[in-house]
Amino acid sequence: MKNSDREKLTEVIQKKIGYSFKDKDLLTEALTHSSYANESGSSSHNERIEYLGDAVLELTVSDLLYNKYKDLDEGQLTRIRSQIVCEKKLYEWALSVGLRESIRLGKSLIKKGPTSAIAADAAESLFGAVFLDGGYSAALTLAKAYLHFHGGELSPDRQDSKTMLQETLQAMGRGVPYYRTVERTGPDHSLRFKVEVTIGDELLAEAWGNTIKEAEFEAAGAALEKIGR
Repeated sequence: MKNSDREKLTEVIQKKIGYSFKDKDLLTEALTHSSYANESGSSSHNERIEYLGDAVLELTVSDLLYNKYKDLDEGQLTRIRSQIVCEKKLYEWALSVGLRESIRLGKSLIKKGPTSAIAADAAESLFGAVFLDGGYSAALTLAKAYLHFHGGELSPDRQDSKTMLQETLQAMGRGVPYYRTVERTGPDHSLRFKVEVTIGDELLAEAWGNTIKEAEFEAAGAALEKIGR
């Protein structure tokens, strides 16, 4: 991709998120996958800024939910946050603001394009970049936009996928699902976990996540789709 085309894409991102970077290099870093840096001989990629962005996103969303839902307890707030701060929702948002097509990838990955995990990681990196460039208030404003994007899906009473799967299987007389972490990959600051969910000897589904808990929820969701619930 030509530099001029990439600049146009980054301008689109800034317009869509409502934030203009003072230090454009931070945005470039947030959009640079390690495969690109490795092939170009650069040490600048988004793994460190993603680490920061993960924490910034969780804090800002927690802050907003805490102040919005004053009558909810810790468990209900956590349930809402887990519905929207996950790989699937980050990926959906990344698509909406034009992140996916703007990620710089190494030649080995360009053909297939960014996976949902790579795009979700870039979304977290963007939160880290905005925080470094504009401080907490700028990151909080971005989190408000993120929540607004997923606003129709927020519900403290909505059951999580693990609870739904267990209740569905028990209603079918099939017992309780079992979750097992079968693989982990990535550097210590950016681990990815693969979890499988089984019932007896039957593998229902497997999924990846940035945490074991997230992977379990993703696997449960995939299992629900498989059994048609």
